[in-house]
Amino acid sequence: MRGVTFLLSLACYVMMTYSQQCRQVLTTVCDHDVVNSSMQKGDKGDVGRSGKSGLPGAQGNPGAKGEPGEVGKKGMQGESCALGSLGTDIVTKLAKIEGLLTPPSTTTMATTIVTTTTTSSITSCTTSSSNGPHNLTSDVEVYCEDGWTIFQRRIDGKVDFGRRWDDYANGFGQIDGEFWLGLNNIHKMTREGGCRLKIELWDFDGNQRSAHYSSFSIESPENSYRLRVSGYNGNAGDSLEYHNGQSFSTKDNDNDSHGSMNCATSWGGSQGWWFNACAYSLLNGVWMRQSNGVNHGIVWRHWKGYNESLKETKMKLRCD
Repeated sequence: MRGVTFLLSLACYVMMTYSQQCRQVLTTVCDHDVVNSSMQKGDKGDVGRSGKSGLPGAQGNPGAKGEPGEVGKKGMQGESCALGSLGTDIVTKLAKIEGLLTPPSTTTMATTIVTTTTTSSITSCTTSSSNGPHNLTSDVEVYCEDGWTIFQRRIDGKVDFGRRWDDYANGFGQIDGEFWLGLNNIHKMTREGGCRLKIELWDFDGNQRSAHYSSFSIESPENSYRLRVSGYNGNAGDSLEYHNGQSFSTKDNDNDSHGSMNCATSWGGSQGWWFNACAYSLLNGVWMRQSNGVNHGIVWRHWKGYNESLKETKMKLRCD
């Protein structure tokens, strides 16, 4: 009987329903003392194992910034390293190669590789036995082609021809790409006379025309590099005779024959040329496929008129 009573007592305790009703049930089974002794609280058990650690709390605010340390002492200066003649030559050649490999910008040209010569006169490519870049003097490089000296070339519009007077006087561009040799150099090559001019033109469909002139020269800087050209023959039509006797003009140096405007800027591209009032030809015009009336592009009037721009041009001279 005591075992039954104990189990009933334990059940009531676990169910946390130790109430008067439960005590009454137990009392009917056994004595009051047995119920009381069975329902008494037992001894405290041993401490259980610690549970797992909880999640870490939020990061606290950063501490105050420490004081800066002392400035270190300046080190000893190293000795300079001399390149020597071999090292200097290598550096010069590497710089030249880098300039040839770097595509020129469509907006600016940082490097001008054709410069004004300081010698009293220079010759053309007549005596050159190979085609390609050729040094006429120590500081003048040109592109020779079958004995002709190329002094202007347009190919793909990668070089900006909307330049100022000094650029057109001294030259700009890449000698194996688009370039302008420079009015100073052209004058020095042609001032002794006996020079011819050949102009080669291509449109965007691959058609080609040419214009030949038996006499060609550029006057001195004091005369604003006035053009002297005559003796036309060819299949492109003579669009240069209209410019004969005209001084060179740029956006910052107006020497044209127009009385009320600067032709170099009114044609939309600010290119330099021997403008009259204004032009039958403009081979330094903006590289574009279709002219739009405001910007006339690369013009040769007697072949394509003013509405169709040319794709490629070459201007080259030969002095025999």
